[in-house]
Amino acid sequence: MASASSKNLSPAELMKLEQAFAADPASQAYLPLAEAYLGMGRFMEAMVVCKKGVKAHATSAEPRMLLARVYAEQGKDKKALEELAAALQIAPADKNVLRMTGALQMKAGEPEAGRVNLLKAFEADPADAETLAALSQWKLEPPRAAAPEPPTEQVSIAPPAPAAVPIAGPGALSAPAIGRAPTAGQPAARPAPRASGEVPMLRPSGERPALGAQPAAASRPAQPAARPAARPAANGQSPAAPARASGVRPAVRSAPRPQARDEDEREDDDSADYDLDAAPRRKSGATKFLFFGLAAALPLFLAAYYFVGQWQARRNRDFNKHLQSASEQLKHDSYESYKRAADAADKALEIHPDSGSAHSYLAYSWAIRWGEHGGGDEARAAAEQHLAAAKEAGETSSHLYAADALIQNFGGKGGPALTKLREEVKAFDAQGKQSSLLYLTLGILQVNQGDLEGARESLEKAQSLAPDDPRIYSALGGLYRRRGQDRLAWQMYDFSLRYEKDHPESLLGRSLLILDQDAPAYDVASKMLKKLIEADPPPSPRQLAAAYAARALLVSRVSQAMSTAKPEELKLLVENTGVPNDAAKARAEIADLEDRAVKLDRQNPELLAIKGQRLRLEGNVDGSVAALKQAIAMDNSRAQFHLELAKVLTAKAGGEKDAKAALEQALKSMDSPKLRVMLGDVNRKLGRADDAITEYTKALADPKTKNPEARLALGSLYRERRSYDKAQEQLEKAAQEYVSQPARAAQAYTELGRTFEEKGDRAKADDTYKKALNADVEYAPAYFFYARFLSTDRAAAGKARATAQEYLKREPRGEHAADAQRIVSL
Repeated sequence: MASASSKNLSPAELMKLEQAFAADPASQAYLPLAEAYLGMGRFMEAMVVCKKGVKAHATSAEPRMLLARVYAEQGKDKKALEELAAALQIAPADKNVLRMTGALQMKAGEPEAGRVNLLKAFEADPADAETLAALSQWKLEPPRAAAPEPPTEQVSIAPPAPAAVPIAGPGALSAPAIGRAPTAGQPAARPAPRASGEVPMLRPSGERPALGAQPAAASRPAQPAARPAARPAANGQSPAAPARASGVRPAVRSAPRPQARDEDEREDDDSADYDLDAAPRRKSGATKFLFFGLAAALPLFLAAYYFVGQWQARRNRDFNKHLQSASEQLKHDSYESYKRAADAADKALEIHPDSGSAHSYLAYSWAIRWGEHGGGDEARAAAEQHLAAAKEAGETSSHLYAADALIQNFGGKGGPALTKLREEVKAFDAQGKQSSLLYLTLGILQVNQGDLEGARESLEKAQSLAPDDPRIYSALGGLYRRRGQDRLAWQMYDFSLRYEKDHPESLLGRSLLILDQDAPAYDVASKMLKKLIEADPPPSPRQLAAAYAARALLVSRVSQAMSTAKPEELKLLVENTGVPNDAAKARAEIADLEDRAVKLDRQNPELLAIKGQRLRLEGNVDGSVAALKQAIAMDNSRAQFHLELAKVLTAKAGGEKDAKAALEQALKSMDSPKLRVMLGDVNRKLGRADDAITEYTKALADPKTKNPEARLALGSLYRERRSYDKAQEQLEKAAQEYVSQPARAAQAYTELGRTFEEKGDRAKADDTYKKALNADVEYAPAYFFYARFLSTDRAAAGKARATAQEYLKREPRGEHAADAQRIVSL
């Protein structure tokens, strides 16, 4: 469990920890930051920070134990035990690691292992309260010191003399003479080892005579009625004569052999009972020929069998090696790695042409090369061909389902693909086979369909299942950038680049994120784009084209900044970005870059979206609208293009009606919660409150999907209409659903505080405004509305002035700056 202090950290204190960790991830700063995230229930962030701690402090058990706590808090006891096992290798006597390991093993149904580790923890520190509590919880008694044993008198006992064992010949019983019991006081002789070639005596089923005793006559097999006379020896005596002369009983057979035996067995057994007077059996020439033929062929057969087995084993090893290589290459998420993955899977198919796994890998890699990297019709055909082959082979892997969903999505059937993939994810979960790949793909499809909140949940689930996957972090970065959560977007791109150096999508995403800011760090964006453009091996044609378009955006923004820059700033801009200090040359470079981008990837609507952004920032709203409409004409399935167009139209004076028409047209082809929220916002600006409420309500129609954005807008509108109970209900839910988004949670609490204030509940209003400030210390409107609330109470006038000053520090020219100045002057 997290410490109490970690749960009570203020946003400012948390930000300091984050800054310390970002400044030096290899320092001990990971520990308090991970503790803080864990205490707040932010498991994704805690896991990522712990992973960095494990990497930076490989000889310490502490980061692994902390990571185990993160897993255990989420109910992932198996993963927690894996981390604890690694921690025990580093610190096998650490009482904390032993105690946690033992407790989790007991919980997991491993009582013996858990008991051992808990007792080891007790031995390490018998006075430790937590260990004693764990022992008590699992009803284990701590070991007590054993009482000293009383001294014993040493008595020497001579071992008994070994019994004499009579010598017996092959086939004889190692026992007293048949029919004669051992004399009184004489130990029964143990059976002697059976001589080579001797056949053991066969007894009736279930009968076991006493060791060394002769079986009763009734239990012996019946003797033959007439037995042929033994052959005379060479000297005329019977074989037993010398033995009788010397006083030693001859060896006697224990029992006749059973008659039901294989012929070959009888012929090869020298000790078998056979008729001595019978004529010898003759082997035919054919039998001898067959015998010697088989004897000659057997070594050849065995040699062939061995070499065929070795050949097949080598083929299987090579097949598995190629599949493993394909799987590893897919994790790098670069154009080059997808090509290498396809090559490796092709080699696997050369060995096993019907392998569903190999076809699935190929379908997935070709689908991404087609849809994300601009591979064209050839890539699409290859993806569809391998998808069909994998299905025919009966494959049911996550790569197959992901490939199927992506191919449908890139083919303009994003809605049906999303519905089908949701069912497949549920089926995998029900079987206990949660797949990070399927959750990642689900999140990507949800982003394209405008379900940004659902996408966040899916991508965060994928991240928890695969905390070192750069593709997941990059997707999260893109999602947060679309939502306007720049700090979180930057953090996700940063994690992606830590796990995969120079990850192309993350470099591009970071560059565009910087260029979205009011005061961009042009030098940083320029370095990233240069690295992407000059990479070896190069990125995909689509990524390179997007980098050219982003460079054109950079040149445009730097050129605008140069017009107002001071001489020393101007010099730095030229040196750090390479943008010419000449407006005409800058315009020529922009045109050249965008022309090169289009030549590389003519069918990429993203290029037009970036161009639309450039034109909007240059103040060319009509040009921006035209570029975005062209992007929509190329791919009408992407909700974000419609949203960008609506934003531009809304920002345009009198553009609300055009924005409304654009959103309604988009909703005819897709029913997206995000589009409905945007349409509600437009209706609200047009003064159509009832229409706005209708759209917000429709956006909340699916109870399984969280949509705090719609709740916040709906609650705010209810407040304006003085429907305070309805407003309170929606705003409280919005604040809960925004728990992982501090700025948005602060906004929801601020609206809720205003609701209580207008309702006349000052105690709840005061408490809720404080929650807004604690949620995000940088959310400026919360300071203004709290200051205004406090200014109505003379006793709180000083606090009101101080709070208003805090607002002015953050937004000196903000929307409420004039009112804040009046409060300060009270």
